[in-house]
Amino acid sequence: MQRIEAVTDSFFFWQGLRLIPVGVALMVVGLSLSPAVPLPKPVRPWIGLPVLLGSLWLSSTVIGGYYARHFGRVRADASRHPHRATVKWMVVYPAMVLAMVVDAVWHPPIIVGGVVFAIGVEAFRESTGGGRFHYIAAAIALVVFACLPTLGLLQNRIDALAWLIVVTGMIYTIGGLLDHRELVGILDGATSLGDVGTI
Repeated sequence: MQRIEAVTDSFFFWQGLRLIPVGVALMVVGLSLSPAVPLPKPVRPWIGLPVLLGSLWLSSTVIGGYYARHFGRVRADASRHPHRATVKWMVVYPAMVLAMVVDAVWHPPIIVGGVVFAIGVEAFRESTGGGRFHYIAAAIALVVFACLPTLGLLQNRIDALAWLIVVTGMIYTIGGLLDHRELVGILDGATSLGDVGTI
């Protein structure tokens, strides 16, 4: 029962299939930005935006509708997480952007963005009900990725940032599949929760 409460309390964030289109879009964007991928220069800036917009539409409309039909809806109680959105938008996301700027401009010995993204992944896991230990593996993988320049790999930091976006897309995609699997397991194959308020 406690696990179900944790899931319904952050139900939107457990709807893993929503992450998959965004993950695929991030991989496409990252590959389009990588100098190692042979693409005409005029094409590169125009690939990302339509792909990202399409992925957001799929995630919110198509896949969101699937979850509503098959698992019902949960009314979120904003009072249970008064600081989560603030920390996300005012601390985590700006830190990620700043880390990428640091990597691109100052070229530190490691990919700072990889470390900051790893912290962000773990913060996401903890703030949305815990469990999902695949995100711990993802955070470790990001730290390993961050250390690749020390091994003589990804010395071109623009390429490194492009591949950081690709790796993040892979985490979204794989994590989304595993999130969905865990959600279904926790709900024990229930076809609908109805309109359930968070406790």
